[in-house]
Amino acid sequence: MAKMFLLPVMALLFGAVSALAGPPTHELDEKIVTQLLKLKSRGSVREANVAMILEGSTRMGPFDCSHVRRVTTVEPQPEGGSRVRRVVCREFHWSDRYGWFLWETREERGGDVVWIWSETEGEVVIR
Repeated sequence: MAKMFLLPVMALLFGAVSALAGPPTHELDEKIVTQLLKLKSRGSVREANVAMILEGSTRMGPFDCSHVRRVTTVEPQPEGGSRVRRVVCREFHWSDRYGWFLWETREERGGDVVWIWSETEGEVVIR
């Protein structure tokens, strides 16, 4: 029951952060993408070949987030005891506080947690 409530609230929160942010002060580039993917994977992603970075927007609850980039990479993924290259698509968001960032919710013992991998603040965990 709590999860059903928390996930929409978190989507609204990050939608508001992204929707109310000013325009990016700099563009998302391959260097920042690689830096954030390394941070998120704790170093296990050593290389990610960026195929494209597309400018766009997304909808999170009632918010339209206008500063979003859809990034497509080709990167090694563990599969069947070896590593194979796979295409992976992710949304990178912009906010004044975090700069370019990735985020997700995770279910941990005791409830949901928000994980943020930020250009300006590094890894942020909100419990």
